[in-house]
Amino acid sequence: MESIRNFRPLGGQTTVDGRRVRTGLVYRSAHLAEASDADLGALIDLGICTVFDFRNQGDLAAEGPNRLPVGVEQVSLPMADSANPSGLRENFAAFSAEELEERFGNGKAFQWMKEASARSVSDPVRSSQFGEFVRGVLAPGAVPLLFNCSAGKDRTGWAASLLLLAVGVPEQQVVDHYLETNQHVAPGRYGELMMPLAIVHEDYFAEQMRVLVDTWGSFDQYWNDALGLDDGHRVALRDLLLD
Repeated sequence: MESIRNFRPLGGQTTVDGRRVRTGLVYRSAHLAEASDADLGALIDLGICTVFDFRNQGDLAAEGPNRLPVGVEQVSLPMADSANPSGLRENFAAFSAEELEERFGNGKAFQWMKEASARSVSDPVRSSQFGEFVRGVLAPGAVPLLFNCSAGKDRTGWAASLLLLAVGVPEQQVVDHYLETNQHVAPGRYGELMMPLAIVHEDYFAEQMRVLVDTWGSFDQYWNDALGLDDGHRVALRDLLLD
C-alpha cells in the first residue's frame, strides 16, 4: 500500500489440529484517512466488503475519517486507545524534553505500554466491543474484511490475536504475527525514549495473556464470559477462517 501503514493479512498460520488460516479473507492496518487512489484500487482488487474502525472521536478529529472505495460498508466500534486513555496524543507537543524524560524515562514508557496492553483485555467495555467485532466478522457477506485503529498495533493487534487464538493457532505463531508490526515502524521517526510506544513487544502480549488467565482462567472462559460469545461462534469462526 502507498499510504496505508501496517497493512497486512491474517493467513498462513497453522492450528494445533493441523488446519491452516485462509488467506484473502481478513486484513488489518493503521487508519485509512490518507489512502491514495492506488490504495483504494488495491482494496477493490482484494474485494474488501467491510471495514471495522476501532478509532474514537479523538482519533478521528486528529487523523480524519477512513477513505474507502464506494460501496464498502464501514462499522464503527470506537474504543478508547489503551496507550492514550487520557489524551496523550495532545500532550506530546506540550511536553519539554525534561518532562518527557520524567514521564517516560527509566523504563516508564515500556511499563506504560505493558499496562496499556493489559487494558485491551481487562476493560469490560472493550471486551464487549471485541465480542461485537467477532459477531461482525461472522455476519453474512462481511468478508473479505479489514479492521483498523490509528497505528494498527494495539486495538487492532489484540483483535488479530483473539481471532487467531479463537481458531486454535498456537501462541507462538500469534506472537510472531503480532511482532510483524515492528517491520512497519519508520526508522528514525521515534527517539529511543518514545520507541516503546511506537512498537510492539512480546512482553506486551505476555501481559495480555497473564491478565486473561488471572481473570478468567483460560481463553475459553474469556471468550464466553468477557466477550459474550459461545461455542457456536467459535465453530463458525473456524469454519470461516480455516482451510
